[in-house]
Amino acid sequence: MESRTPSVANRMDADEPTSTETGAWAPQPGGSLFYSETEAAARLGVHRTTLRALALAGLSPVEPVAITPHRRVYRRVDIHRLAGIQS
Repeated sequence: MESRTPSVANRMDADEPTSTETGAWAPQPGGSLFYSETEAAARLGVHRTTLRALALAGLSPVEPVAITPHRRVYRRVDIHRLAGIQS
């Protein structure tokens, strides 16, 4: 049987992410200061399309950083503050 990555819900339930998990969840020295739209939405407990719709309407709880007209990222510190995660 093929090994699978833990679900987003499992990753979000953990107090401290482990370095064996993939993506921006694990605190990494020199890691990214930003979350992708998908990562930010998962951390906030909303669907990616909900976060995108809020951002496009100017109602996002955190200010997105526009990389291109169709791609946004969110500052890690803003997401952690809103989600109540201590960095």
